[in-house]
Amino acid sequence: MSQNRLGRAVVIGGSIAGLLAARVLADVFSEVIIVEADVAPEGSTPRNKVPQSHHSHILLERGQKTLEVMFPGIMDEMIQNGSIVTDFTGDLKWFHFGQWKKRFHSGIRMVQQTRPFIEHHIRRRVEGIPNVALQYSTRAAGVVLSDDRNTVQGVQVRNEATNGEETIMADLVVEASGAGAQMLKWLNLDTDASEGVPIQLFYATRFYRTDGVDRGWTNLMISAQLPELPYAGVVIPFENQQIGVTLGGYLKGPPRTDEEFEQIAKSLPQPDIYHFVQNATPISDLKIYKISSQSRKRKDIINKLPKRIIMIGDSYCRFDPLYGQGMTVAAMEAELLHVMLSRNLTDKTMDSAIRDYWSMLPALTDDPWNMALVEAYRHPGITGARPFGIGLQKWFTKKIYQASAHDSSVYLRLAQVMNLTRPSSVFFKPSMLRKIIRKT
Repeated sequence: MSQNRLGRAVVIGGSIAGLLAARVLADVFSEVIIVEADVAPEGSTPRNKVPQSHHSHILLERGQKTLEVMFPGIMDEMIQNGSIVTDFTGDLKWFHFGQWKKRFHSGIRMVQQTRPFIEHHIRRRVEGIPNVALQYSTRAAGVVLSDDRNTVQGVQVRNEATNGEETIMADLVVEASGAGAQMLKWLNLDTDASEGVPIQLFYATRFYRTDGVDRGWTNLMISAQLPELPYAGVVIPFENQQIGVTLGGYLKGPPRTDEEFEQIAKSLPQPDIYHFVQNATPISDLKIYKISSQSRKRKDIINKLPKRIIMIGDSYCRFDPLYGQGMTVAAMEAELLHVMLSRNLTDKTMDSAIRDYWSMLPALTDDPWNMALVEAYRHPGITGARPFGIGLQKWFTKKIYQASAHDSSVYLRLAQVMNLTRPSSVFFKPSMLRKIIRKT
């Protein structure tokens, strides 16, 4: 922890990314204020301004480890309160690129819970930090700039209940309000600010309960294989004996009724999810969420930003949610911010620490970003200029997927890369290359 604390930091947005940012900022700033437009939540319930919280979420192994460092004991606390513990490869029945993967115990521990449940536990920890304050029903309405417009000096906010306005001055402003963040608009930098791919994805979720019969698996996943198989589905148990069934589709309209939801499950290349739905008892309504594109802020935009501002979470990079990377990457970004700001920080060196954060952010997101894009570009209907070498990447990743179905060492590496605990470069080691090429 820094001995000489800085002044005040303001975080725009009190969702998971904002809460994690506040946690690390509390180590180096005397005061941290989170402004959140939503009302104060009650327990582990979905918030109105986070519609994606109604759907299945996964915290990857890297995210679990990072969270545990930030909040010691939080993983055991969530397990005691109902989270489900599984082994990634041993308890998952996974149909992928035309094959069921051979299951084995990998030691990759997955701690499973709904998004509201994990957000509740994180929020409770953050609320206990003495120098952090949460202001609910408070919407950020603009930023305060220095006279030369080169430095952000605060945030203009409006109380949602009274319409009263005030200005909160700050030494650092963190944009964590999600994909709909208005920061670049306030700075007149929103034109052509993002790189992205229009995936036109929907995902639909309904929660179920069963009689507890052993099905031979705990988690079930049937992956999309573009362009032939545009639909994907997962079945994941969470706290309080609720089991989430989420179906997703690219360049397709979402189901409008429970019957259409079941028809999509029936159209998957294997009948397992459909059979589960037919034999389980629904305990929630059908919820729909749509994402037009996977997007990330362009590097040239980063260079145009004024000083004393950073972005974290979906405000910087919004991933294809079917890969379950969002919460974990937000935790990794918060970890990066902590490292940059904790190096003998003084007010004079904060600007260089922020520059270091921005310079390392693209590389931090590259692996999860590319993982999803390679699969998206298999579909000719997904528009956008194909990056150089994408054909080779599609060929090689398909080889990895096929080899992982029956070679446990390849599957283990794939699982580690998916959980963001190893870089994708592990597949290029000679011993691994031989297995991937030989096995397919």
